[in-house]
Amino acid sequence: MNEKLMLLPLLGQVLLTFYVGIVARLRREKSVKEGFNWRYFKTFEGEKPPRFVLQADQHLVNLFEAPVLFFAAGILAITLETVDIVMLTLAIFYVISRIWHAGITLTNNRLLWRARAFILSCWILLIMWLWLVYINF
Repeated sequence: MNEKLMLLPLLGQVLLTFYVGIVARLRREKSVKEGFNWRYFKTFEGEKPPRFVLQADQHLVNLFEAPVLFFAAGILAITLETVDIVMLTLAIFYVISRIWHAGITLTNNRLLWRARAFILSCWILLIMWLWLVYINF
């Protein structure tokens, strides 16, 4: 299988991260236009912004946590030339689960569904790593 195909789910995760970053920025701007003190965003001290702003901000931070392990697995699979249909499928499902998680977090933020999406993404990521180790030994 062509290792370069792994770049597609990696790109998908990058695009999701930028999308959430844009949403976070737009929500901050909206809160300031509605009267929230812009100085909070300079030092992150004082009264917290509205919940809709915090949701986007916290989700953006979340995209720099577990997904780092996804990028590492993807880059290793490419470098070790071990991209196969299993690894590629897992990577695609990982990105889909993260999109699902982001969609829930940025809209209704229902805890049960958000937790399910997050746990699913963690299981997929764990299986990716186990598969990566397995096919390299």
